[in-house]
Amino acid sequence: MPITHETLRLVEQMRRAVGSILDSVTRTLVAAWVRAWDQAAIDVAAGIAEVLQAGDGRWPSRRVIERTARMMSALDVIADALARLAELTRTQTVASTAEAARLALDGQGELIASQLPYGSTQAFAARYRRQRPDTVDAIVRRTAEQINARHWPLADEATAAMKRELVRGVVVGDNPRTTAARMLRNLEGEFNGGLTRALNLARTETLDAHRQAAEIGQEDHADVLDGWIWHAELNSSRGRTCPSCWAKHGTVHPLTEPGPIDHQQGRCSRTPKTKSWADLGFDIPEPDDVLPDARQVFDSLPEQERLAIMGRRRLDLLDSGAIAWADLPQLRTTTGWRDSFGIRPIKDLERLATT
Repeated sequence: MPITHETLRLVEQMRRAVGSILDSVTRTLVAAWVRAWDQAAIDVAAGIAEVLQAGDGRWPSRRVIERTARMMSALDVIADALARLAELTRTQTVASTAEAARLALDGQGELIASQLPYGSTQAFAARYRRQRPDTVDAIVRRTAEQINARHWPLADEATAAMKRELVRGVVVGDNPRTTAARMLRNLEGEFNGGLTRALNLARTETLDAHRQAAEIGQEDHADVLDGWIWHAELNSSRGRTCPSCWAKHGTVHPLTEPGPIDHQQGRCSRTPKTKSWADLGFDIPEPDDVLPDARQVFDSLPEQERLAIMGRRRLDLLDSGAIAWADLPQLRTTTGWRDSFGIRPIKDLERLATT
């Protein structure tokens, strides 16, 4: 039952290992996106120059633009580059998913043993219990099936954005060179918007695979477990934990409940919680639980750090007692993705404060 200092050390160790996996996939995708844009920008600039030439100093009509071969070729270059990047994202995500899932599956025994009497049969069994075969492969297959180009049309969206920008100069009558410069900037933004989506997908799927593997690993130790704990990173200096996750930290859930159903790219983990030593048949004193209380940790932070986490209005409502700590998270439903907990909007918190 007690979360020990060793449990917390193991959780932090695993968190850092997952962070290294995420950093690796991030570096790979960012580098690939930069190289792809540097190459595509040459063709785009040449296409823009041809468009300007076709207009004889004026921004040409839509029909002329769409018949400019170099510009249309640049669109094809963009589409091809994004298609390759989408495939790279898929392969990188599948690889990081396998690594993160294996890490979680292998680590559950040590986390559980850290909460049991040292040297006990139960602690030994937790460390060396045989895991289910093919668990990681099943998780990887699920991830690969979810990353489907039909649901992630990067090339089509970026190309459509470029076409909109091409004809925008015709509609608003902008100076041709002003429009051309803006178009190049905006196209780069659309192109890099694909990177943002790729990183979101890769990181979220990797983290979800890690949590799913932890869930399966904990099921294999159900005889000594009382549930799992939503475990957030209560470190304000890293600036990554949102108010919803602060409030969910420490909540206890049954083993059969999936989770944590964190928001996209959320790093909260699923820490196993053993039954009490008395329930497990140990007639010895049980040590105190050392899991940090999120509200106590938050209240002890300097004002500026509390403000950075919550924002002014949310913090005022919380400090005044107008809303409760448990009011901060809100369950959200997103089409094409699982339910998740995120930050409850200020307007909803204000409504709660007046009821």
